[in-house]
Amino acid sequence: MFFYLSKFLTFLISPTIVIIIVVIMALVVRKHALRKKLLVFSLGLLLFFSNPLIINQLLKNWEPQSTIDKKRIYDTGVILSGFMSRDEENGSLNFGEATDRLTEGLILYRTGRIKTIIISGGSGRLIDDTRESVLAKAFIVNNCGIPDSVVYIDTVSRNTYENAVESKKLMHAAGLKSAIIITSAWHMRRAEGCFKKLGMDVDIHPTDGLYNIQKFYITDLIIPDTRNIVKWENLMHEIVGVIIYKLYGYS
Repeated sequence: MFFYLSKFLTFLISPTIVIIIVVIMALVVRKHALRKKLLVFSLGLLLFFSNPLIINQLLKNWEPQSTIDKKRIYDTGVILSGFMSRDEENGSLNFGEATDRLTEGLILYRTGRIKTIIISGGSGRLIDDTRESVLAKAFIVNNCGIPDSVVYIDTVSRNTYENAVESKKLMHAAGLKSAIIITSAWHMRRAEGCFKKLGMDVDIHPTDGLYNIQKFYITDLIIPDTRNIVKWENLMHEIVGVIIYKLYGYS
C-alpha cells in the first residue's frame, strides 16, 4: 500500500500536473472573470516554476555535501538504483541522468576507498519488473573489470526505505560494518535518514546535484525553462518523501 500511495502522491504534487489542473479549471468554468484569473494564475505558476532563481537557492540548502572521511577505508559503497534500464526493443542498456551514482561508486572502489560494492534496487515501477541491480552488476563485471566476488546486489527493494533494509541484510551476511551511501544529492537526505534509522555506520557521497552556480539575467525571470520545472518536481517529491517517511517511522 505504501508503494502505491507514494507513487500517487508523487503524481499529485507535480508542478506540471498542478498547472494543467488550473488550466483545465479555467476552460470549464463559465464565469469569464474567474476564467481570466485562473489563466493568469496558471501563467504565474509557469513563470514561477520555470525560473532558476528560487529553485537554485532552495537546492543549495537542500543538497548535502559529502561526509567521507579521507583517512578511512570503508567496507562497502551502497549504490542506490535509478540510473539505468534496458531497452525492450533492442536489448541495449540505457543510462539516465543519475548515472553518476554508478561511476562515483566505481571511482571509490578503484581508488581503494571502498572494499566492496552493493547495488541496491529491484523494480521501482508499477509495471516494469526489470531488476536494475542485476543489469548494473552485469555491466560493471563484464565491462569495467570489477571482480564478481566484490559486488553484492539487492534485487527486491522498491523504495528508499527498502534499499536501507535490504542493504543492511547484505552487509550483515557478508560481515561488512561501514558503508558509504552513494545516491543523487537531491535524494540523499531521505536515504541517509533511512540508513541511520536502522543504526548503520554510514557516511554519504552525494552525486549529480541539481544545484548549479550560474549568472542570472533578466531573461531568466520571463523566459520559461522546463529544466527548472523538473528540478521542482524532484525537490517537492523528496520533501514530501521525507515527511511521509518520518510519519511512518522509516527515518
